[in-house]
Amino acid sequence: MVRPGERLSLAHTLSYAAPGVAIKALTLPLIAYLPPLYASLPGLSLATVGVVFMLARMWDIFTDPIAGAIMDRSRPPLGRRKFWIALATPALMATVWPLFNPPQTANAIHLGGLLFLFYVAWTLLTIAHAAWPADLTPDSGDRTRLIAWREWAGVLGMVAVLAAPILVLGGGAPLEQQLRTMGGLLLLVAPLTIVPSLVILPRLETQDQKSKPDLSGAWRLIQESPPMRRLLTSDLLSGCAYAANSATSFFIMSQYLSVGEHYSAIMLCFMLAMILGIPAFLKLSLWKGPQFSFALAMIGAAAASIGFAFAPAGNVLAAMALNAALGFCTGGYQFNLNTEMVRLADNDRQTSGQDRVSLHLALLAMTNKLGYALAVGVVYLLLQSFSGAQGAKVELSPFALVGLGLATPAALFLGAAWTLRANGLRSEKQEVPLKSG
Repeated sequence: MVRPGERLSLAHTLSYAAPGVAIKALTLPLIAYLPPLYASLPGLSLATVGVVFMLARMWDIFTDPIAGAIMDRSRPPLGRRKFWIALATPALMATVWPLFNPPQTANAIHLGGLLFLFYVAWTLLTIAHAAWPADLTPDSGDRTRLIAWREWAGVLGMVAVLAAPILVLGGGAPLEQQLRTMGGLLLLVAPLTIVPSLVILPRLETQDQKSKPDLSGAWRLIQESPPMRRLLTSDLLSGCAYAANSATSFFIMSQYLSVGEHYSAIMLCFMLAMILGIPAFLKLSLWKGPQFSFALAMIGAAAASIGFAFAPAGNVLAAMALNAALGFCTGGYQFNLNTEMVRLADNDRQTSGQDRVSLHLALLAMTNKLGYALAVGVVYLLLQSFSGAQGAKVELSPFALVGLGLATPAALFLGAAWTLRANGLRSEKQEVPLKSG
């Protein structure tokens, strides 16, 4: 157990971060690859795919606070974090291959059913893993580093999942073949990264609570805390921005910039730059605070998004450079928001006597997913309105792509930065006693 004043060992840090490889490797295909693939199938359209993904995310949003409250109340034999991660991992893996390898006859029910099962397991896994740092160390600086290491490991996972089709299939492979390769890699990586964390990390629990957390506490947390509301609003806006950008990126690269055959390589530039961005924004966060670090990242992301509108068509290097700039700024995105939320959870534990870390992180996940759900659903519905065609042959106007995929995300990025600018959270280290469970 790490006591106040002690530092986490490198083995524990790496063991915690490792599952982020598999968790984050799933994120990009879900947003940037799966929707275009399913929209290309005979029985589905852009609008239908957008609605199904939006409804699946809405279901995921509904389960987030429930899962968080259940985790906070539970005391399973393996510990709250290990138990739920061990339960969710095989369930998640069971959905990956059929989701990434759909039959040509797939329809909305097929897609919706798989997404429903996927997101139940995804919620359990991601919330348990995100809440774990609060149990591992009482030091806010160490928690920030754990979260940053997790995000950095996640970028490595996304780099691997993007590089796999290029290395295995070569450039220009059909989208369905790329996704099959990604799915196979994910099935291999998940147990290799998650199982060691379950074995190596200690089972730690917070001290006994004055009262048990309940689901109604989620609304009270939001209602009674202006910093919480600002943080969740910023999370919602930034989630909308990234989802709108990611959901349209394939069409922007292929139709607006005419570099679609290099799409995976361009996305790889995003991930490689994000690897550099995370430690840079981590240093900035530890120096100036998470709010400043996050705001600067969002302003940079807005500038990069607008830059795509002025990039020359057919220029692969320009597309790579702009996507790298966007990726670098994305390095300051989620770990800063997570750091702020863990700090809010500490404040709540000290004042209420309840350990509601999972519920706090579930609320953050909920608003992020709400942003993604709304953006993907609305953007695809609007894109469909600009096209009478269906699937991969759809032709979209430059106005629609710039407006929905570039200008709108830029405005949302700036809104997220502005909302979190004065959250009023304490920056000093806060120490909460832990005990072995």
